[in-house]
Amino acid sequence: MDVLGIDISKADFHACLIQGTNYSKKSFPNGPAGYRQVQSWLKNRRCTQVHACMEATGAYWEGLAKALYDLGKTVSVINPAQMTFFARSQLRRTKTDAVDAEMIAEFCLERRPRAWVPAPEEILELRGLLTYRTHVIQEAVSLKQMVSQIRVGTELHKAHLQQLKALDKTLAAVEKQLRSHARAHESIGKAVKALTAVPGLGETTALAIIAKLPVERLRSGKAAAAYVGLAPSERQSGTSVRGKPRICKIGNASLRRDLYMPAIVAMRFNPILKAFADRLKERGKPGKVIVVAVMRKLIVLAFSILKGLHPSADVMA
Repeated sequence: MDVLGIDISKADFHACLIQGTNYSKKSFPNGPAGYRQVQSWLKNRRCTQVHACMEATGAYWEGLAKALYDLGKTVSVINPAQMTFFARSQLRRTKTDAVDAEMIAEFCLERRPRAWVPAPEEILELRGLLTYRTHVIQEAVSLKQMVSQIRVGTELHKAHLQQLKALDKTLAAVEKQLRSHARAHESIGKAVKALTAVPGLGETTALAIIAKLPVERLRSGKAAAAYVGLAPSERQSGTSVRGKPRICKIGNASLRRDLYMPAIVAMRFNPILKAFADRLKERGKPGKVIVVAVMRKLIVLAFSILKGLHPSADVMA
């Protein structure tokens, strides 16, 4: 099987094809035209079986990964942290798009990462709506911060208010589409109803968990916590290194952010998690540590619910 390493960005992607001892490299625009071009490129090199590998960089990889999957290629999507550590192990000192594509191809050849399977269409649409919602919120926050830092006249202030009003209207429309989407798909609607039964998990958070947590690929609640980047990371070596345990943060940062405010709410209104947080506080744990611990409990519980399991005493203890 030939190996195709891809370094992808918003505008384009660089590909490195390994066929035995031969390395071929080429760049393509990141869009439908580029997807067709890479298909012709592979065909001209008489590739039949191809294992393509790319990093999960924002949302830029999704279109290409789906296009290659539809062509019958094996596709792997890996955490960028894996490539960072792999590159360090190879003592690579040069970093360019072409070099990164070659590194990803060599990683794929050596490690043979797990094959990726695209999510159902309704989940992909849900992710798109949530991504757009986040973008609108960030744009509104950025606009408010910018105007607060500069001196503006009356006319510009009016224009500023009009922009904010338009963003609020857009946000309301997107949230309406999210609710309609959940009602239109029975599986999503049932999952939202089950998750929102947990005090602290609102409808938007429930939709984020459904869209971003690959339940079918995870073995346990512990694996779910690790996927989100909420697993503990210890630093101990010999007698001199005794670092404080921290969360590893190697995981889905977007979903981790989505869980922060629900954890704050759960610490007030979820009796079980409030008692859990109080116990940690009595033991002298810092506030941030307590919030992270509650976030971990929430994602483990959400995983159990989405797996169709009844939460056990161990999950919430």
